Amino acid sequence: MRIAVVPGDGIGQEVIPATLPALTALSEAFGLGISHDVFDWGADQWLATGVGLPTGAIDRLAREYGAVFLGALGDPRIPDMAHGRDILLGLRRGLDLYVNYRPIVLRHGVIDLYRENTQGLYAGVGGSITRSGTVTVAIDECVYTRKTVEDFVRFCLGRLGRTGRRKVTLVHKSNAVPNTGSLWQDVFRRELEAFPELVGSEEYVDSFCYNLVRDPTPYEGVLAPNLFGDIISDIGAALMGGLGMASSASICPETNFALFEPVHGSAPDIAGKGTANPYAAAMSLALMLDHFGHGAAAGLLRVCLTEVAGSDAATPDLGGKGSTQQFMAEVTDLLKRKTSVLPDTATP
Repeated sequence: MRIAVVPGDGIGQEVIPATLPALTALSEAFGLGISHDVFDWGADQWLATGVGLPTGAIDRLAREYGAVFLGALGDPRIPDMAHGRDILLGLRRGLDLYVNYRPIVLRHGVIDLYRENTQGLYAGVGGSITRSGTVTVAIDECVYTRKTVEDFVRFCLGRLGRTGRRKVTLVHKSNAVPNTGSLWQDVFRRELEAFPELVGSEEYVDSFCYNLVRDPTPYEGVLAPNLFGDIISDIGAALMGGLGMASSASICPETNFALFEPVHGSAPDIAGKGTANPYAAAMSLALMLDHFGHGAAAGLLRVCLTEVAGSDAATPDLGGKGSTQQFMAEVTDLLKRKTSVLPDTATP
């Protein structure tokens, strides 16, 4: 399998290269045959050429690669984030990555958060009127098609059922946003009938966020429209200990193509200091290994990450004294030590 690696901007250019040796070590130990190519899509290319996603990039990715491993996008030199929208939203829409999975890993267990990834307020429908350099009218439309909501809900419910979940919560705001909110409610209730093993519930997004912070233990699976899911995932990251802990996968169920990235963004305030936490990026690699059926390798990576995250080699945000490179170097060394004692019959 070939993956396309896009370090992107800011700390993405630090955490992504730091994690690749661990992926190589796992690929060699488990015979996975994973290779990668690095693409320099990001702020520097945009400023030099005005190009975010090169012409033909989507077709090439779909034809030659199984996944994208993305660092982060965002640069103070491009305050309107034009290149980030062109690249990231272009990848999501062009590859139809409409399922965004962002696990919230807590002491009591994992909350499986699924966010619709391509429509809603992120659909890019709207505009503005400007007079004398001042915006006087601004419109962003929330657009959902029934097919996308149905495909998303059906996939998520099926995956929750297969992984042993028993409770699923739909998060919406139908009292204030009645049209798209009612569409989500109707689809959720209809699709839930095909999954008797799941007990469904519904919550307004403001109430849900309040309850999530107070006590996350009642939640197992959570489905949310695009904007709400984006906000909830950052609250989940705070509960985990920070954005440096949050991983994600964006999936097209029909093709199995997926994009994996840490949730934390480019963090320009700490870029270049060597202190960025690579945990989320490496955990995104674990999601990638899981996605392609390499559960043993993914499990071992998680074990090693957890062990090193509690040591002095961890980055300062985790209470350690290590740098980005030192953290992942220790993880890679630990992986090599543990895989050296695996039986010769170890399989992906």
